[in-house]
Amino acid sequence: MAETGDSLLHRVSRMSFSAAEKRVIELLLSIAEYDVAGLPSSAIAEKTGTSRSTVDRLCRRLGYGGLKELRRALLQESRSMQGPVSAGSVSGTIAHSDSFSEIAYKVFHSASVRALRFADLLSHSSELDRLVMAIREAKSIQVFGVGASAVVALDMHQRLMRLGIRISFSDDHHNQIAGASLMEPGDLAIAISYSGRTRQTVHAATIARARGATIAAILGVPGSALEEIVDIPIITPPGINLFGADAVMTRALEIMFNEVLFHCLAFGDARMMQNVSRIEEDLRGERA
Repeated sequence: MAETGDSLLHRVSRMSFSAAEKRVIELLLSIAEYDVAGLPSSAIAEKTGTSRSTVDRLCRRLGYGGLKELRRALLQESRSMQGPVSAGSVSGTIAHSDSFSEIAYKVFHSASVRALRFADLLSHSSELDRLVMAIREAKSIQVFGVGASAVVALDMHQRLMRLGIRISFSDDHHNQIAGASLMEPGDLAIAISYSGRTRQTVHAATIARARGATIAAILGVPGSALEEIVDIPIITPPGINLFGADAVMTRALEIMFNEVLFHCLAFGDARMMQNVSRIEEDLRGERA
């Protein structure tokens, strides 16, 4: 039996799974709540190309006596049950026979369900609160990220800078290393990496940690080299198995998370809201 107060989604984000187990988890996290409630292990095995023994073994690994208990926990934790469930039952996998509109629905359905799962995960952990407080208290902030993660890093920099927060980002890796080298205790580094294994990002975070900075990370998968050295890990939940889409979906979630940070920081802070208003007013002159 799972321990009381230990979120199912939190455990899923922290554990490593086999390919077959991942397919089962992706299915359970991507279908509507009313489908979860009545889906037997035989149907799950058929839809994921696994076996009933795989489903049963996964339930035990997650701390439940069986599928019934796991489904109950997932339903209880899902905030999306509090709102209307749109559209009918869908399989997350895109089929050759799908029309363009069906493909569009599956992609957007995946994104919306995954976003709700991310919100659930954040609500069952302390990482969001810790990150918001770390940003508020930091003397200065450096953001690290390369490749596609640099897009998320730049968005975070732009959003938080408009609040008047002292935050820096450069898309040049050497500049990121230089910034990390100059960090001190009381500073905050935020590293962004889907895999958590990107050499340049891990290197910058390692240097910042050695200089005494607090380290946070936005990650797409658990159990990485980067996660091992950070103080505040934010890990996005797994999505459904759309071909080549997991990293892309994660980028979208991470940019949405930047917006979450923006509002968490600005809420109730008159000075930050004044900063935003002043910048928006000046920018309107540029757009004219």
